[in-house]
Amino acid sequence: MTVIQEYLAPRTLEELTRLVGDGEAAIYAGGTDLGPRWNKDVVEKPATVIDVKAIAELHGVRVDGEEVVIGACTLMSQIEADPMLRKSAGALAPAAGRVACPQIRNRATIGGNLCNASPAADTAVPLILLDAEVELASVGDDGVVRRRVPITEFFTGPGSTCRKPGEVLTCVRFKPLPDTTSCAWDKFGTRPAMEIAVASVGVMLEQADGVVKRARVGYGSVAPTPLRGHKAEAELAGKRLTAEVIERVTAAARDEINPISDVRAGAEYRRTVIGVMLGRMLNDAAGA
Repeated sequence: MTVIQEYLAPRTLEELTRLVGDGEAAIYAGGTDLGPRWNKDVVEKPATVIDVKAIAELHGVRVDGEEVVIGACTLMSQIEADPMLRKSAGALAPAAGRVACPQIRNRATIGGNLCNASPAADTAVPLILLDAEVELASVGDDGVVRRRVPITEFFTGPGSTCRKPGEVLTCVRFKPLPDTTSCAWDKFGTRPAMEIAVASVGVMLEQADGVVKRARVGYGSVAPTPLRGHKAEAELAGKRLTAEVIERVTAAARDEINPISDVRAGAEYRRTVIGVMLGRMLNDAAGA
């Protein structure tokens, strides 16, 4: 069994990117996922751990031009309580408030939640609704090199992302939702806390005179990665939220997801749950 031999705590992003190098070291923030995996020998402990909590740039919520920026080390409890996010980030703050339990939310970070790349990641679907991007940084000849990736392209499979060796996730960026939009998100599990979602779904709607002008739909726990609902969105675009339209949307949602059967739920059960939750959200938006 590997023993951690080196524990590093850089104080700047440039220092961090130099230390990450070829990606052999483990990046550590809240440790709510890595710690239990190491303790139970689910994954082998690395020889080097890089603790990123001392890097100020990775913390907090701020405005950068027309975008809202959330640092990768921002805690779930901070996202839940932040007034700017509660006003402009749709379902993100409520979703962060339903991650595990208060003790976990006071340690878990949004960067860790995303980099863990679970299909059930609670923050992923709200970020899909926001058309968010993640920012990845690495060391270059002239300092830190940054690139942006749409959240829908960040996840490549269960537990895997498009991060290249030596890259670190620094922040999440998105444009605030206008006041004319409505947003909802929900997840289902057999317990309200401390459990991975059996299924989750979210919808963002921008309506004018009762007609849907723009829609975003996202799903969690029903495909190898968090998934955007293109078919459901197509059924919503330019429509009024009549009972017939809502039925077609929920049918499209059940059709475009790709759930598995496991110890937590069967595939058809997950399809049913998605349809029921999305139907409720759309009926609420229609004022039914």
